[in-house]
Amino acid sequence: MNSPKSQRGGGALYLLVAVFLLGVASLVFAMSSTSVQPDFALFTVSYLFLLGITQVGVVISAILRIVEADWGKPWYRLAELSTLAYFPFAIVGFLLIVNYARDDLFSWWLNAPPEEHLSSFLNFNWLLIRDLGGLLLFYGLAAIYTRKSLRVDMATGNAASSIDHDEVESQLYKLSPVVILAFVICNTFIAWDFAMMLIPHWHSSVFPIHYWFGNLYAGSAALIAITAVMQRTDGGAHFGQYQIKSLGMLVTGFMLIWLYMFWAQFFVIWFGNLPQETEPLWRQMDGHYAPYFWSMIAGCFLLPFAALIFATVKRSVFAMCIVAIAINTGVWINKYLMVLPALSPDNRPFEHWIDIVLALGLLAGFLATLIILARRLPVYCSWEMNRQS
Repeated sequence: MNSPKSQRGGGALYLLVAVFLLGVASLVFAMSSTSVQPDFALFTVSYLFLLGITQVGVVISAILRIVEADWGKPWYRLAELSTLAYFPFAIVGFLLIVNYARDDLFSWWLNAPPEEHLSSFLNFNWLLIRDLGGLLLFYGLAAIYTRKSLRVDMATGNAASSIDHDEVESQLYKLSPVVILAFVICNTFIAWDFAMMLIPHWHSSVFPIHYWFGNLYAGSAALIAITAVMQRTDGGAHFGQYQIKSLGMLVTGFMLIWLYMFWAQFFVIWFGNLPQETEPLWRQMDGHYAPYFWSMIAGCFLLPFAALIFATVKRSVFAMCIVAIAINTGVWINKYLMVLPALSPDNRPFEHWIDIVLALGLLAGFLATLIILARRLPVYCSWEMNRQS
């Protein structure tokens, strides 16, 4: 007989699958309708947000392995599985966006007159090659990385006894910088093509770095959701106050780096005072988009900074969940301000039910895939947790 917890988990999975199918049906309906059209620019924002925080899962594992942070080991497996769970949505979502939204997103260089003399970099075929190549490179390495770790926990009998744990640990340690480098390459291409190239002739050497750390910031904060879920399923025996406080310190570090990169990006544009550089910035900060901009600042910096300076907050799962929600809301708005102000002077998010259902469907599909993977595979990296120093 199924336990109440497993029954609730099964109900949650069925609900997520239903929401995902509803999102797919709504997309098909909207694309075939003449009266209702999906806002693919807004869908791009949700796609980029989930792409960033899920890719960070395997990257955080790689970072913590490099620095030999024993406190992070309970998060390894589910963080890595979250990366793989988004893989099909990353590829399909990218293809949908570039096929159905390219005339809106990339109109200024796709339809540029011959006298514009654009760089060969501004070419649709090259966009496909670099972005798809970056995604496949990253997810291929993430799959290899996760498989190496899973192989030890899933081995039984003679196969288990023949595995050299030291050798596997050494392989993961050596592969970790490669995974991080693939993340940087992939996210640099995404930052170029889905933010910088939306604005005519905008260039920045700082913006991709700001984009990486925005994802790292939101993804590390999202790890607290794993803690909350595991406390309700298995009691969270592996997540004590030391683990929560250490994660809080990591989130605080990423918060300060994000703020520094944000300021570095702002300062260069402001000091240069070039119209093509400053106009998109003022469009985000003033007028219609000003409330969104200051909500982003509050969610990404003001509220987390005010909370995380207190050790008691960093030791509380509930308080950290509130901080994580604020951070991820702020980073979503940050992605929104990267895309929409460049395309529309007065966009309002989620005004139509189609846009709400599409965003919820994408999130539900990812969560349903993660639950399925977590049911079929070990959710803790037990062999590494048992080797804690």
